[in-house]
Amino acid sequence: MATSTKTNTALPDFEAATERAREANERLAEVGRKVTSAYLDGVEKYVSSVARFERNVGTQTQVDAIASMFKTHADLTEQITKVSVSAARELITA
Repeated sequence: MATSTKTNTALPDFEAATERAREANERLAEVGRKVTSAYLDGVEKYVSSVARFERNVGTQTQVDAIASMFKTHADLTEQITKVSVSAARELITA
């Protein structure tokens, strides 16, 4: 009587399933990084537009203190956004 060397195909291949899951996870993580990067680009553009608007309003006012306040607020907003977005970009590349 001959012995059979045939493997049991009824059992799932856990290694292959694990590898497919790992590849899917890597693809999802990459898509997440791209979406987050696009979102951060949008935030930077939005804040830049708002700051530009604030500076324009400040230049149109006749009161120096109010003009200074608008400019200072615009500068502060841009600086905080720049730091925050930079930190977020570092996190998504890690």
